Amino acid sequence: MKSLPPIHKALEEADLRGELIPYVLSLESLAGRLECGPVLCELHNAGKISLVSDDNLAAIEALGHNDFWSVVHSLDQAIPELDCSYQDVLRFVQTLVDKAGSDGAAGMPNQSLVKWCKVNPEKAKQIVSEAKYLDKICLSHCVFAIQGLGDAELAFELLGHSDKVVVAAGLRSLGRLEMGSGTIAKRVIDECCEAIATGKDPYLRSSAIETAFKTWEKIGPLEPYTQKEFLKAITSEKEGDELVQLSASLFYYQKGLVDESINQILEALVGEISNPQATLHWLDHAIHSKDERWSLTKIIDVLAAQIPKLDNPIESRQLYNFCQWIWEDPDNASQLFSSWIVSGQFSLCKFLVDMVGEGGKKNTLVEISKPDLPNDSDNQIFMARKCVGFLWLHEVTAASILLSIVKNGKKAARAAAEDLLFDPLLLSYGGDLRSFLEGQAQNPSKRISDCVRRLLKSHDAYIAGLKKVEHLVEFFPTIEQRRAAVVKDRERNKDIQKQAHERSIFSQLVTHQTLLYGKKSFSIIHGGDGKKIPSVTSLSEFSYSTEFPRLSVVDPVGFNQALTIFRIERKVSQ
Repeated sequence: MKSLPPIHKALEEADLRGELIPYVLSLESLAGRLECGPVLCELHNAGKISLVSDDNLAAIEALGHNDFWSVVHSLDQAIPELDCSYQDVLRFVQTLVDKAGSDGAAGMPNQSLVKWCKVNPEKAKQIVSEAKYLDKICLSHCVFAIQGLGDAELAFELLGHSDKVVVAAGLRSLGRLEMGSGTIAKRVIDECCEAIATGKDPYLRSSAIETAFKTWEKIGPLEPYTQKEFLKAITSEKEGDELVQLSASLFYYQKGLVDESINQILEALVGEISNPQATLHWLDHAIHSKDERWSLTKIIDVLAAQIPKLDNPIESRQLYNFCQWIWEDPDNASQLFSSWIVSGQFSLCKFLVDMVGEGGKKNTLVEISKPDLPNDSDNQIFMARKCVGFLWLHEVTAASILLSIVKNGKKAARAAAEDLLFDPLLLSYGGDLRSFLEGQAQNPSKRISDCVRRLLKSHDAYIAGLKKVEHLVEFFPTIEQRRAAVVKDRERNKDIQKQAHERSIFSQLVTHQTLLYGKKSFSIIHGGDGKKIPSVTSLSEFSYSTEFPRLSVVDPVGFNQALTIFRIERKVSQ
């Protein structure tokens, strides 16, 4: 490369001035980005610069967030071939990792340290040796030293140490090594079982869990060596943090698990755990509808147990994989909606509402099959009332569930569902709901078709009655009532617009201007060369409409009271 000699000289001079890191940053900022890592390593090994000097480490620590991520690639490239003491390379790696913080790429320098240890085996052994004497920085990096050496026996030696932190490092080292044979893998798992059976130290137990799952994944699910016993020893303790770790392991290392082991973990996650939010996150990322090892029933049970414990309501987009699995098959939706609506649990029902309306979907149909309906009429009636209370803004979805009760429910429940279909649903909605019911008039189920005909006949009579009295002055709202309604509508619209702006990706990408009226908008675009380019955009109208429940106008107080009662009422047993 023609540009190498001047770069060499410039880097040497920058290091002499104590400005090596800022100069590397300036090179990374160039349009034709230069790979400085090999050059930095070459100059360091030749004694021209000191990449691991105190001044340069301090300069790395002083970098801003964006500047650090601009130079870290070059600094990381220099590590594997660096000629320096093990203390210096560890300080350098530690500085980079600490500066990276919790970013997903924070472990990148540690992987470069593994390569360095492969190139420098004697120095890597010194790291392990000093770790046994509890040298802090060596102890925190000996896992990568052993990984670079690829020496399982060296890791096993650490397991006999009196300090639990050293034993934990040995276990984590074993989890990173390739298993040359099934015998070694079983020996590793046996050591993990021993740590769980006899150890109470949280870090040691966490290391044993991680290593066991990694080892199972390496040997595959055909030989689930002591999985059942190991998981039973963990779940029987009912320790919240360990259960959360199990949920994360389902995502990271599930390839080595058999269906019985997955079910063991899911059953344990129904209990008390330390972080429900994290557990639901890992579980949703782990599940796959095409994987026969997963039981939808058990997953629903876990979510039903943990969603009510969350500090803030969870949205359906946060459980994307779960929701996709539910909508794949009508039977899945039947199972979920029946069990959660019948439970009457507020947060679960609220989640169902969010599921139905996710992405602006309308008129989603949910048919509850006969096996999924509760057996007694009281629970069926309770389910019908909860359905209306929570899904009243999704009237077609609510009607589809109520018709399922009409079709498969007990006599008393069928009558209650039909009453609710008329009042409040059909009395409130005459658009999509009416069209849906008209389509159901020819339903093969005689119960549904007869019910729908009665509903449509009653609705026709109701509409005709309204038209007869629509000109009576006594039914007109007063000026004060009109003013109150306008104020309420204005506040509602402001809240809707505010939420729309908060959830819109465009609000973060472009500036926001409000035009009160006009046919065109005019703005100036400043080009890169300083030119000002006028931009004229024609304005056009677009609108979104939704049907407003008629009872919210005719009887707002009574209607709101009924819905509130439907939402908050509980079973006598609760």
